[in-house]
Amino acid sequence: MQKLTTTPDGDYCPVRATLALVGQKWVPQIIYELIDGKLRFNELATTVGGCNSRTLRDRLKVLEELGIVSRRIVATMPPWVEYQLTDRGTELAQALQPLARWGRSHLSDGLPAELSDRAVDDCAAAAAGIEPVTAEIR
Repeated sequence: MQKLTTTPDGDYCPVRATLALVGQKWVPQIIYELIDGKLRFNELATTVGGCNSRTLRDRLKVLEELGIVSRRIVATMPPWVEYQLTDRGTELAQALQPLARWGRSHLSDGLPAELSDRAVDDCAAAAAGIEPVTAEIR
């Protein structure tokens, strides 16, 4: 990921680092789902949808290490884990709000059929362990 966070001259760039973070599959959706408050792991897995448990665990671990998400183990029988956005995570969620507004304004009728079909194909490819081909957006 270091290559994604530096300029062509090799200098660290916080904008590139932020784009690399939110460009990871599932990260924006995890942040979006946690905006309304804490969720247990299985609740989060259900609301995110389509993300396997291992990937979700890995993304949550990185977000926790970056101080974006907090993890709390609830010591009951059986124990469970809750996740919620930290102040830093809430600030990132607020930074993503303009994207949400843009989507509601420009994609409220859904994606064009060719992109929607491509998304379905990409999901099927990912489930089969095949690297999906990126759709061209004109």
